Amino acid sequence: MSLAQILEQRCFFLFLALLALLIALPFLAETAHGRLILTLINVTVMLTAVAAVGRSRLSLVIAVFLVVPALVLRILAIGSSMPGYFAVSMAFNAAFYTYALADLLHYVLQRDVMTGDKLYGAVCAYILIAVLWANLHGVVQYVYPGAYGFGGTPKVLDMTELIYFSFTALTTSGFGDVTPLLAQSRFLTILEMVTGVMYVAILIARLTGVYPVVAKKP
Repeated sequence: MSLAQILEQRCFFLFLALLALLIALPFLAETAHGRLILTLINVTVMLTAVAAVGRSRLSLVIAVFLVVPALVLRILAIGSSMPGYFAVSMAFNAAFYTYALADLLHYVLQRDVMTGDKLYGAVCAYILIAVLWANLHGVVQYVYPGAYGFGGTPKVLDMTELIYFSFTALTTSGFGDVTPLLAQSRFLTILEMVTGVMYVAILIARLTGVYPVVAKKP
């Protein structure tokens, strides 16, 4: 496969990295070696995200500028196990994913030919929204202790639980096992629910515009 073919499928590779992260997360988060592997997968996600959004020199520079401190702080957090490092790392992760999402959505929703890579980009954007909000929830629970509960009891959620809760909020499933307990976490959850509904509506409208209904001749 040539470099040109790889660059034409950069969203597909981002999708594979995100899928690997979601599959590996519940099985590797409990051990030190597992967390190291997850860190490597997370690095792969970020690097493929940089490749996906780096379609110009400026966007590439901005993405690298955001991803480097996020990765460094993540390594420091794992090495020290200090909650403050994890919170700052999640904040930088959220900043990076916000930029990556904005650039990715600009690529996916622009009005030209809808390619297979753009469809993968649309799926990646949806997953990245959940990952972005998981990091935001992680920052909120550090700033506001007791912001979330598991089974009605206040609990500091780990990344596996944060991503699980983020997806239930984004998809408005609302299973009720993980719940926001404070006003700050509740309103952040509301914003995520609205974002999930709006994303699906906008994407459907975009696809409808790409494939217009052809009127039948009388």
